Amino acid sequence: MKIHLPVFALLANLVFAAAALAAPELTVEQGTFDFGTITQGKKVQHDFKIRNSGDQPLQIKQLEAACGCTAVKPSSSLIPPGRSAEIQVTFDSGNFSGKVHKTVVMTTNAGKTPKYTFNMEADIVEELQVAPRQLSLGAIEAGATKQVSVAVTNRGGSSVKLLSVTVNSNSLQIKANIKKAELKPGETGTVELSITPRPEAKVLSGYLHIVTNNPQKKEITVPVYASVAK
Repeated sequence: MKIHLPVFALLANLVFAAAALAAPELTVEQGTFDFGTITQGKKVQHDFKIRNSGDQPLQIKQLEAACGCTAVKPSSSLIPPGRSAEIQVTFDSGNFSGKVHKTVVMTTNAGKTPKYTFNMEADIVEELQVAPRQLSLGAIEAGATKQVSVAVTNRGGSSVKLLSVTVNSNSLQIKANIKKAELKPGETGTVELSITPRPEAKVLSGYLHIVTNNPQKKEITVPVYASVAK
């Protein structure tokens, strides 16, 4: 059989063109998800659905979360043409409050969109709110004692007990007194503090740790700052 060179060249070009057009393609059903209002400390999960709409296997090369608070795992790292998979995202709200926006960047071998960013939002409500969040005492004279208080409000749906208060400071002597140990939903209690600088202390700082029986917020930490009056 004799094949003329022009015809052979045309057939070869068609084969190469078809091979060039063959590629995996990424289709995302919905790339943004709102968890809504959640309680601080709760872990929430969502599955993003993706599909390989191309004609070659789609490979998930990398999944990169914006921070350590977000864990991400694919149901499969290699998706055949026409098949689907899920990207499971778990968000830990323990260290956040208010409006939060997080992202996960996925890198694939897709022909048109090799990189895709998933977006997540949440409004995080603290069950236990402390005010002030940090104590700035200003200048304290050597040997003097300052009286201050910290308020704890229960925004949750069940009662909470303030179990104890511990202090971590090398420069401040802090005596704490819990005035209301059990807080019903909506109630506010106070922790009264007597703070005295330690002799010869130059930098006055420390941390107040309020221990509770709330499983989502077992400890409330309040930084304490002051300066030595001249």
